[in-house]
Amino acid sequence: MHYDIALKELLRHCSRAILEHLVGLPVQESELLQVPQETTSVRRSDFPLRVVTADGEELLVLVELQARWERHLPLRLLEYRARHMRREDLDALTVVLLLRPGGKVVEEYADREVHYRYRVVRVYEADAREVVERGPVCLLPLVPLMRGGTELADEADRRIYESDLDQATRADMLTVMAILGGLVSEELPRKLLMRRRDIMIESAAYELIKEEGRIEGLREGLEKGLREGLERGRAEGLHEGLEKGRAEGLREGLEKGRAEGLREGILLGLELKFGVEEGLRAFKAVRRIEDVKLLEALYHALRDVDSVEAFERLVEHLAE
Repeated sequence: MHYDIALKELLRHCSRAILEHLVGLPVQESELLQVPQETTSVRRSDFPLRVVTADGEELLVLVELQARWERHLPLRLLEYRARHMRREDLDALTVVLLLRPGGKVVEEYADREVHYRYRVVRVYEADAREVVERGPVCLLPLVPLMRGGTELADEADRRIYESDLDQATRADMLTVMAILGGLVSEELPRKLLMRRRDIMIESAAYELIKEEGRIEGLREGLEKGLREGLERGRAEGLHEGLEKGRAEGLREGLEKGRAEGLREGILLGLELKFGVEEGLRAFKAVRRIEDVKLLEALYHALRDVDSVEAFERLVEHLAE
């Protein structure tokens, strides 16, 4: 899912609160660095922060988001640290935000040449009640992942909604909580969307997720189509058939992926704009549309329609 987008938005607004309250690092100032995607090793869940500590020290804090522990994570962290230290010419502290339990968690790596320590913050062990009652608003999007957090998600949602944060920031915080809440509950994100769709639709993260949905749909459709094409080619038992299968699968997969990604973006937009029930009703007119140009027109026109009826009329008009 889009946990990397959620963390980036959370760090953009709340890096200081996360470093101080979860990592225990007193901070004067922090800045999320923009890193060009120049190599295949750069991952979207790697986030470098330039930090000035309370005693005036400048360093990099390298934040890695992990939904669950992976065996080869330490080596990836080591690669990540070396790359950013070379780029920024600063000492570095590596922090793993581990969202869910599982696997054999270790906090150091050693081989014949290297002994490397990093910090693991087990978000799932934090006390959700303490954060809801006394923690900063910036940590509330993480509450559903914390100990006892699913029962306190409504209270965390209310605190964010009633906070003094500006409208755009509150929209981002609520969207982040919905995304991360999907790790522990299928119902929680849908409840938040129904309750706060009026504000969440303004979130920058929401726009990124719609675009990510299109890209993910393209990728999955392409892989599926290519697989199906190869199978057809094998069944024909001829080299010519195999090549034909590849070509057809690639073409069909691309079209299927684009269509599926657009439909997912339209459905999410309808649910946020009109509510889940009304959004699903309006989506019935879109479900069977395969024409990519028509889906693109509906996707871009969704922002301007002000009712389900207007959207349905638009579908009928464009489909003529």
